[in-house]
Amino acid sequence: MGHLIVLALVLPLITGAVTMTQSGQKAIRFINLAGSLVLSFTLLLIVQAVVNTGNIHVGQFYIDSLSAVVLLVVAALTCTATLFSLSYMENEFREGKVSLKMLKRYYALFNLFVFTMVCVPVVENMGLLWVAVEATTLSSALLVAFYFNRAALEAAWKYVMVCTVGICLALLGTILLYYAQVNADLSGAGRALSWLEIQAVSDKLDSGMIKLAFVFILIGYGTKAGLAPMHTWLPDAHSQAPSPVSGLLSGGLLSCALYGIIRMVVIVKGAVGPAFPEQFLIGFGLLSIVIAVPFILVQQDLKRLLAYSSIEHMGLITLGLGLGTPLALYGALLHIINHAITKSTLFYLAGAIIQHYGTKNIMRIKGLVSAMPVMGAMFVAAVLAIAGLPPFSIFYSKLTIVWAAFQSGNAWLGAIILLLMAAIFAGMIYYTLKIGFGPIPGKVTGDYRLGKSAMAAVAVSMVLMIVSGIYLPPWLDMLIKQAAAIILGGRL
Repeated sequence: MGHLIVLALVLPLITGAVTMTQSGQKAIRFINLAGSLVLSFTLLLIVQAVVNTGNIHVGQFYIDSLSAVVLLVVAALTCTATLFSLSYMENEFREGKVSLKMLKRYYALFNLFVFTMVCVPVVENMGLLWVAVEATTLSSALLVAFYFNRAALEAAWKYVMVCTVGICLALLGTILLYYAQVNADLSGAGRALSWLEIQAVSDKLDSGMIKLAFVFILIGYGTKAGLAPMHTWLPDAHSQAPSPVSGLLSGGLLSCALYGIIRMVVIVKGAVGPAFPEQFLIGFGLLSIVIAVPFILVQQDLKRLLAYSSIEHMGLITLGLGLGTPLALYGALLHIINHAITKSTLFYLAGAIIQHYGTKNIMRIKGLVSAMPVMGAMFVAAVLAIAGLPPFSIFYSKLTIVWAAFQSGNAWLGAIILLLMAAIFAGMIYYTLKIGFGPIPGKVTGDYRLGKSAMAAVAVSMVLMIVSGIYLPPWLDMLIKQAAAIILGGRL
């Protein structure tokens, strides 16, 4: 399996490098389409191997069921984001917003960003995990600033500054973790920051040092995951990045950051028990949902609206992790997948809407269902999905987390979550009605067409959203249960 992991890491680098040597738009499109499809297929083969044969451990690479959940997200989003990029960037190029040089730079940075996201779940070392998460910041910041206008540069600068502070805190937590490992492993035989070896001696780790390390890592990676109150970079970055990149940021980057937190949670549970990390996770998760509510209710920018929705969902996932029961963990892991697919689809559709209407201002976007019937219907359906209506997949994972709260005896917490989600639902539906219906603005023409590749990306995502809300394949159900067992401290 080692060769498949290496192939998954090398493919995006080769695709990006070859893209920079091309001089024609068609060649660039073909290379990136082929590269993304091969990469997604390779990642799916790795996930299949984990499902069929168990954990993969080759040198510094380690993939278990928890890693496979994140790889599944990266595989799906790499494919759909690339497909959507082909049409989206073609429109930008045709309208003169993007030159050929910028087009090559976009795809090169896009593939570099994908490479860093693949690195996060496949490394077995907590130090290398920190390096991979930091690399996602550096590569994606250049994509946030892609258009190099004032708003994009300001958003990228804010993104780098806030996330650099967060990642420095995570580095300090990783150093403290190493110190605790050295003190616990008196023989000196253990590999530094090896997640497996730290987990094996977790009961011998200094409890005070581990608690301190966890707080720093939670705040550090929580900044990248968009947890409140460290979320301030997220709405700006998501609103200014090209829409396919916004989908990757919301679905992929945030999931990778949560993965780093989850790995640390397993260690802390083994060292000091579950109560300490879970109270922090519930606190940050609930705060994130609470803070997202007013910003969603008063939002005027379409992409910022979706960004604050991401903060809400990251909070819900973190809250599920904090509840710590098998049902809650299952719901949280399933919600990572469901949110990634649904929110990326919404960002793709938002990008097409903005291209058609020429604005991100919600008050100036009206009559979408009449102006673009197919895309309008898809957008309304995707909003209903992200708001948590059946039969879409997010309804199932949201319900699982809320039900777990009631089942664990936290009825008050479950009631608060329901009230907050009701407020968010009302806000999302209110804006959807404004966007979807009403008179079409006179300046909007009817000649905009979403390309075939973009339609394919959205259609595939919509099918996944609906089918997985009705039927969950047995292999995926088993994979999520095994990942939940890892977080509970079960089979490694």
